[in-house]
Amino acid sequence: MRLIGYDRQKAYAYAKKWAFKRNPAYYNFDNVGGDCTSFVSQCIFAGIGVMNYIKDVGWYYRNGNDKSPSWSGVEFLYNFLINNKSIRTLWN
Repeated sequence: MRLIGYDRQKAYAYAKKWAFKRNPAYYNFDNVGGDCTSFVSQCIFAGIGVMNYIKDVGWYYRNGNDKSPSWSGVEFLYNFLINNKSIRTLWN
């Protein structure tokens, strides 16, 4: 397993920059159930810089039509973060 560091300052800086405006690099999920989980995923990605591209159980975003359920779904993100042992070791 390759260890990847998590930079909390980068995640914080991203959240501070985009909290009150939209990053145009990401799809607007407001009209399809909300955008909060996508924003959290964006912040996490800013701090870690890698995605997990395993179909259906990973955590990734390519565009609004090509993303994992965990990118924008609350329960899916929660399950990914709790059950993914490799990601947990990075943040503990």
